[in-house]
Amino acid sequence: MLKILIIDDEISAGNILKILIKKYIPLETEIEYCDSAQKALDILPEFQPSLVMLDIEMPVMNGFDFLSLAPDNTFDVIFTTAFDKYAIKAIRFSALDYLLKPIDVLDLKNAINSHIVKSRNFEQKSLVDNLLTNLKQPDQKNFKLALSTSEGTFFFDPVDILYCEADNNYTKFNLLNKKPLLVSKTLGDFDELLSEHQFIRIHKSYLVNIKYITKVNRDGTLTMSDGKELSISKRKKEMVMGILKK
Repeated sequence: MLKILIIDDEISAGNILKILIKKYIPLETEIEYCDSAQKALDILPEFQPSLVMLDIEMPVMNGFDFLSLAPDNTFDVIFTTAFDKYAIKAIRFSALDYLLKPIDVLDLKNAINSHIVKSRNFEQKSLVDNLLTNLKQPDQKNFKLALSTSEGTFFFDPVDILYCEADNNYTKFNLLNKKPLLVSKTLGDFDELLSEHQFIRIHKSYLVNIKYITKVNRDGTLTMSDGKELSISKRKKEMVMGILKK
């Protein structure tokens, strides 16, 4: 039984989401809908959902306020929102899921399937806590990045990342004074996310922190501060050189 709590002040949006889940998710579900965050807080202890579908922009109490007040939440959360660049970046930095309105059926199925295959764990609260901390930052450059691995979830300042390396459908994070971490997301998932933190994509296989480039070599490679030489693709060489000259 999949217990889902939908929280959205737009009744039509909540009803549509409920219909989509019933139609496209081939599991037995129990769904409760609340049109305010306060009503959701009231039923939370009794209903005990495993998944909360949470609108962000709501009057009186928004979705983030709800999370900060929810007692000992062990539920997964999928945010539903119209485009809000700052909030979405904070969500992505915290390795949490979101759906853009109007909700696409395939995106909905993927997000809920991701919830289903996850083992219920105590790391969800740490991800939500990281999100709420990130949202308090005056500048997104101060966001901490959540990296979920087979060994657990770790949180880093982007400045502590030397470079990221593609490894099929995984990304290897090479870190400052720490052992590398392997994350089950593609390099493309982090390309745009880290672009405002002085990272540049020099090759289909490498995303590097400009801060740790020590040398540009004549053979079309970069030397990083850990001594590793990384190839610059021919089509990106001019772009990379232009950025490094600034």
